[in-house]
Amino acid sequence: MLVERGLSLSERTVLTPAHTIPAAPEPVVPADPQQRLLRAALYGGCALTVVAAVLLTVRLLPAGSRSGRWVYPYVGTFSGWHLWPAAAALLAVVGLLLVSRRLRPGVAVGGWLVAAVPLQLLLRTYDEVSLSVLVASDRANSFHTPSLTYSAHDFISRYMEIVSDLPPHARTNMPGKTLLYHLLGAVTTDPGAQGVLVVAVSSLTALLVYAVAREVFDDHRTALYALILTLLMPGRLWFLPILNTVSPVPILLALWLHLRFLRGRQWPWAVAVGLTVYLTFLFEPLPLVLGLAFIGTAALALHRRTCDWYDMLRLVSVTLAAFAAAYLGMRALFGYDLFVNLDYVLADANDFNVRAARPYGVWVWRNLWDLALCAGLAVTVLVGATAYDGFRRGLARPAAVLTVCGLAVLAFLDLVGVNRGETIRLWIFLGVFFQLSAAWLCARSPRQWPFTALVAATLLQGTLGMALIAFVRP
Repeated sequence: MLVERGLSLSERTVLTPAHTIPAAPEPVVPADPQQRLLRAALYGGCALTVVAAVLLTVRLLPAGSRSGRWVYPYVGTFSGWHLWPAAAALLAVVGLLLVSRRLRPGVAVGGWLVAAVPLQLLLRTYDEVSLSVLVASDRANSFHTPSLTYSAHDFISRYMEIVSDLPPHARTNMPGKTLLYHLLGAVTTDPGAQGVLVVAVSSLTALLVYAVAREVFDDHRTALYALILTLLMPGRLWFLPILNTVSPVPILLALWLHLRFLRGRQWPWAVAVGLTVYLTFLFEPLPLVLGLAFIGTAALALHRRTCDWYDMLRLVSVTLAAFAAAYLGMRALFGYDLFVNLDYVLADANDFNVRAARPYGVWVWRNLWDLALCAGLAVTVLVGATAYDGFRRGLARPAAVLTVCGLAVLAFLDLVGVNRGETIRLWIFLGVFFQLSAAWLCARSPRQWPFTALVAATLLQGTLGMALIAFVRP
């Protein structure tokens, strides 16, 4: 969808002879309703962020829940110096945006990806724990040690034999995260260097958000806004280099491949979707709930008659066949059974909630706040405004479909009660998805200041949270 822009009338000077009556003034054209909605949401979101920033500085902003038996503790005391990384990053973003206007889309995206890692490391300046310490810690990140202890082949082929002996996070997660560290180990086994590589791999999330936005909206500007917001999303920054920041990569890749099939209706895209869905299971199953976005975009394609029911039958059947081939291939080659492993992980998660006495009712409400912190408070307000716009103008539009599907995912996971405690990091994949809605609404304005204001609010929240709250500790 191309960017919608309202038309405005400039004043006209009407020259008339002295004996004639002056022409009537031009009628006033009302401002574009979407731009009025954007301004209202932006003012509200920025105001909420400023209030949250003040509460952060006095250590009163809640993160987690004491009654829910999980709290992210404050570890720092506010100093004015904590703000300089946000200011420097804002200047860099504005400068890069100005340069991006003069570049071809592919070159501009490449430039942002080159800048991505340094920009994110800048925003981590006041995190008191280094990347190397976090990577090497079996408490914060249990995947580095097993990757050094077992070869990749030995690890996956004997997984169900050795899983009970693994450190906590490696034991309670699917093996794909440890296999990623095996892959990084082919480059370097130094924890600090691996931490930087994880930041780089996590940044692929932003590239895939851009690719999805281009497919859905057919607009470089909206897609670039989504890329930038993803790079700066508070939840991602707070939890680098924890692998929840990488979890959106497989599901976003699958979504992009799905959208490519809807565009071209060629079966190789469906094969790739099936293989990528298997990869998502292997790495982190939780984001698969975004399958609702697959359904929503397919329904929109049917509504617009760019695909028919036969195309959908081919998509589903080929995807399932490719997934089955991946499953059977892993069983034949390595003796690894995905579903046996998945059952083990789900049972362990349920048992943990019981053992840790994590109540269900508390987190039904606290999850909503934690997701807002993760995605960014200002971004969350814009998502709500986009949802309102969708219900007002009709749901058979790409932005409305994505937003409503994201809200449906939120409602489902929240009511099922999977996420109880430590939930800011568990919402990263959905927070990333919501950046698409915020970027779309920002792009309704032909001017850049709304996006700049949104970036400033996001950076303020992200840098203060990084400096003052212990989100990850070894």
